[in-house]
Amino acid sequence: MMKTIIVAVVAWAIGAALGVLLARAALRHLRHKVRDLRRKLRGEKGKMGVMDKVLILEAVVLIAYTVADLAVFWHTGAEPTTLTACVFGVCGLENGVMGWIKTSKEKAGAPSGSAQGAPEAPVEREEPPDVGV
Repeated sequence: MMKTIIVAVVAWAIGAALGVLLARAALRHLRHKVRDLRRKLRGEKGKMGVMDKVLILEAVVLIAYTVADLAVFWHTGAEPTTLTACVFGVCGLENGVMGWIKTSKEKAGAPSGSAQGAPEAPVEREEPPDVGV
């Protein structure tokens, strides 16, 4: 019985340490991204696209769900694994679809940013000499 408790405490401590290290690395990465985005968008304020808003909403939902899941686990001792798989699966699917949309827009030559500016005027081209023959 005592070995089980020791193993559980050690596993919890290692998991907590890895979580803290991962969170710090992610926070450092996000701070650099935010700094770069602020530099890039200094003149373009208020141009947040729909995909950016969806990503922020998903991050908030996943963080809130993780906190709620930990609270449920703390009180009941069991994790709702099916619900967890469904929540993360839906968010992963949504992110995959948004990535596919963005990739296909870039391949088609559309602007890569979520906030699109005014459309460019079509380029006038000469007709080939055999048109209308």
